[in-house]
Amino acid sequence: MHLAAAHVLGVHVKNPALKERFEQFMSILKGAENIDGLMKQCVLPGRQRADYLAFDRRVIIEQKSLDVNPDYKIQKFIDDLMKTRGIIGYGRVSLDQILLQLPDGQNLKKQLYQKLTQGIDDILAKADKQTRDTRTTFLLPYAIGVVVILNDGAQVIGPDFVCVKAFDMLRLRLPTGEIRYPQNQVVILISEAHRVLVDHPAEVIPIETIFSDSGNQLPIATHYTDMLKQRWAEFNKASYIESSNQTRDVRTREPMKPFNAPSPKSLG
Repeated sequence: MHLAAAHVLGVHVKNPALKERFEQFMSILKGAENIDGLMKQCVLPGRQRADYLAFDRRVIIEQKSLDVNPDYKIQKFIDDLMKTRGIIGYGRVSLDQILLQLPDGQNLKKQLYQKLTQGIDDILAKADKQTRDTRTTFLLPYAIGVVVILNDGAQVIGPDFVCVKAFDMLRLRLPTGEIRYPQNQVVILISEAHRVLVDHPAEVIPIETIFSDSGNQLPIATHYTDMLKQRWAEFNKASYIESSNQTRDVRTREPMKPFNAPSPKSLG
């Protein structure tokens, strides 16, 4: 896993929205083609497609977005804990305040992690099929598969959540020992819902890169991934830095709201 970051001085990069801006970027990226446009007059029943071909068809790119903040899952998790474990507190509380009181707090955190990241499982499973069918359609057996995940609204899903889940998904194996999702070698996360904490006034937006084992063995995967990230920074008129650190402190773009613990009367 690698961190790349765009420095954006003094502004929040929010207008237009991240998804729209990335689509604009891909529309002008040299050597990129929109697959929907290419297949406008072509119907292939049952066959899925990715979003773009890039770098003269050496890369297949599927774009995904985390548009909805699943904080409601945390609230439901807290409500269920209150009902099953009794009153742990009420009013405006943080999740850590509740879990610290419980002997199995760490296991409960893992359960919540699974709930919050289920969408990442779904994204990467579908992207695998889309890249597979795109290879077949365009006869591109050696193209690199890249999934770009755009996080503009899911503040409770921190960059490390996505990195760990993507790392595991790219290495998941079938009972036969084969890789379960072999079609994509790289996952790129662009998380404008978060900022990396730094000691200067620039806003540093995390861009995480996760390689599969096969992707790690392909220099071409690193080459085109680096080119894509650098061009993205240039498109946003931002500088670009690389760091190999795997642990970073980040904050959410906007302050996170506390969650509600129900009153004793409401549990009555």
